[in-house]
Amino acid sequence: MDDGAPPAAPRARTALLPEPTPPQEVFLELVRTHEAFETAASRFFKEYGVTAQQFNVLRILYVRAHDGGIACSAIAGRLLNRVPDMTRLLDRLERAGLVSRSRCRDDRRVVRARLTTEGIALVERIHAPLLAFHHELAGHLSPGESRELVRLLAKARA
Repeated sequence: MDDGAPPAAPRARTALLPEPTPPQEVFLELVRTHEAFETAASRFFKEYGVTAQQFNVLRILYVRAHDGGIACSAIAGRLLNRVPDMTRLLDRLERAGLVSRSRCRDDRRVVRARLTTEGIALVERIHAPLLAFHHELAGHLSPGESRELVRLLAKARA
């Protein structure tokens, strides 16, 4: 129905830019790269029956935990990604026979985790293919480019 009033002027679209800003481009490229790497990593670790987060825990235990194991609370602080429920992740690894847990004798509130023989074997089996996988993802960068990228990413996080 035409009420005789002139049409309203189109509203200005203030959230549009003629081109992305450099910080916006950085953000978008980081998100795209993370998504690509995360997808590839999920496929890689699936072949070994673990997730990337589970392997991260196994690797921490392999490097840091010796005879006495490592406190479960200390594992969370060393992870690459935040895990909402460390207990559930360790439960899965324990059910798979890769990790064992025990209470500390001196402080029963502390639970320590350690790799089982099977967990050690899995970390060692994944090690060489994982190095090759990393090379596949970023081996096309020169050593200098890799160092510069690492430096810039650390600077961006600071």
